[in-house]
Amino acid sequence: MSNHSDTNSPVKEAFWRFSRKSPGIAKPVNNIHPTRFEKFNGNMIPNRKKDYDSSVIFNHGQFSSSSTSPYLSTVNSQTQITTTNIDSNNNNNNNNNNNNNNNNNNNNNNNQTTTTTTTTSKMTTSSSASNLNTLENNLSHLSLSSSSINTSVIGHSNSSTHLSASNSNSLSSSLNSSNGGIDTSSSSSSLQQQQQQQQQQNNIQNINSNRIKKFEKLLNTGIHVDMESLKTLGWRGIPDRYRPMSWKILLGYLPSNCERRDEHLERKRKEYRDGLPQYYTSDEKRGESDRRTLKQIQMDVPRTNPGVPFFQQPLIQDILERILYLWGIRHPSTGYVQGINDLATPFIWVFLSEYVEDVANCQVDQIDSTILAMVEADSYWCLTKLLDGIQDHYTFAQPGIQRMLASLKGLLEKINNSLCAHLADQDAQFITFAFRWMNCLLMREIPFPLVIRMWDTYLSEKEGFSVFHVYVCAAFLVLWSDELKQRDFPDIMIFLQKPPTQNWEERDIESLFSTAFYYRSLYEEAQSHLKSNNINLNNNIIKK
Repeated sequence: MSNHSDTNSPVKEAFWRFSRKSPGIAKPVNNIHPTRFEKFNGNMIPNRKKDYDSSVIFNHGQFSSSSTSPYLSTVNSQTQITTTNIDSNNNNNNNNNNNNNNNNNNNNNNNQTTTTTTTTSKMTTSSSASNLNTLENNLSHLSLSSSSINTSVIGHSNSSTHLSASNSNSLSSSLNSSNGGIDTSSSSSSLQQQQQQQQQQNNIQNINSNRIKKFEKLLNTGIHVDMESLKTLGWRGIPDRYRPMSWKILLGYLPSNCERRDEHLERKRKEYRDGLPQYYTSDEKRGESDRRTLKQIQMDVPRTNPGVPFFQQPLIQDILERILYLWGIRHPSTGYVQGINDLATPFIWVFLSEYVEDVANCQVDQIDSTILAMVEADSYWCLTKLLDGIQDHYTFAQPGIQRMLASLKGLLEKINNSLCAHLADQDAQFITFAFRWMNCLLMREIPFPLVIRMWDTYLSEKEGFSVFHVYVCAAFLVLWSDELKQRDFPDIMIFLQKPPTQNWEERDIESLFSTAFYYRSLYEEAQSHLKSNNINLNNNIIKK
């Protein structure tokens, strides 16, 4: 057999095709899809039409390509590959090959020994379709001897290929050698991880896309918004673009009738603007009680959300001051109470996001005053709606918060009695650490952006700020059970006043809510028992 025919044979071609994984020849071919292979005589052979851009020419052991194919790698120059148990002497294109000592009964001809030496190897590509047809015809009649190369394809997602050949131990070991070899198993694992991460991201994007479509359909089609559907969707979080409208509807500030929204908003905003001059006057026209209220508000506003630069801007502090003062004057039975300042901030943030894309980094003094006036009015009315549902939190003796504290203690005794006992042993009374949790709704313990997410659920939940919040606090307390059991009273107080939540993400809030929902499903009768004792509790407070 001539050297020319030998180097262009299908056997030689298959060998060169897969020997590119060897060190010094070329990098392994990654991402080869199983469909790029065809089956000939029981062996999986590359499908030439799918695997190559154009025909490939072998010329005396030199494999060259004139263009780069997505499935072919560049061949390194001045390198060699040697297979074990094959005596090799290549005398620079000598037409007579030496006989090997290994006899093969399946082949009448002496097995030819082969040493493939590439000298300044390069890859060239030819566009000859006739060569492709010739090679495919030869492959269909291919019969490999004992020294043939058997290829198998494992159809994983990374479409990795493995070379399986008799007498190729050194070739296999050389794949993992430091001399330019590549560990295909590690690269395969890394590729799988990347694909899994990409798949997870795609799944999240698909879920978010579906949720956005549902909100779009619910809020912007039809005359009326189905409140139950909105609560069901909102419980698991509301997309940013639909949060302002959803909050206004869930609070009852914005009517569910789409045709009445614009008229209603205009009327309520005008009512707020007209009321400001009446109540927000100079100190000379204020009574002593009003001056005390304003002084307390002016002390609290600069301390509101100190870790959020947005709320340290003067215009935002002026807006917050006016909202709190006007609410306190219009509700003399309760008046302004510390903690209400925290509850107003989510509304300002969310309603401004309807007009400003990046609220956290915006410069408020560059925003149109008309927009700020609308945000201020909407925030005032929504704060009023919220406080109407939990007004007993801020009346004399704050019976609503007392009730929530009693409920929290009763729940913890059932959920984690050992933790409850440890707190009692350390004289860590619930009112000393959990009062602020109820008064400010965990806004000082949770990063502010996550508070926004929490309110999506609270607003979508029946009695979310009063009843469901107790279960959230129970889940929050049990979360730190192991740490708390190892601490004494001072360390317990320090830990619970500033729990390690600074690195929390939205998934942590969702996990917290899932636990709270589970607790409520198990211990909801505790709430009915609590409600049956509300009258007694309120009477005892009044008697005192």
